Amino acid sequence: MPASVDEILGFCRLHLSEDEAERLVGWIAWRTGRSQALAGARPPLERLRHALANWLGPAERARLLAWLTGRVERGESPVPG
Repeated sequence: MPASVDEILGFCRLHLSEDEAERLVGWIAWRTGRSQALAGARPPLERLRHALANWLGPAERARLLAWLTGRVERGESPVPG
C-alpha cells in the first residue's frame, strides 16, 4: 500500500533528529539524481516534505517507509551514514 508524505513525516518526527532528517534529504537527492539544494532553504522537515512529495512516487514512498521502519526496528540508524 502506498505511503503518504504525511505518514513518512510522522514517522520521521518520532524517530529522526533534525540532522538525520537533513541527511535523509541528501540521501533521497542522491538516489534520485537531484541536487539537495532543490529542496530549498527551509527547516529540515520542510525540506524532507518537499523531497518526499516531489521526488518520489507513491510506490517509492512506500518502500522508503518500509525501509526506515525496518532499520529502526533492528536498532540501526534510520539514515545511512
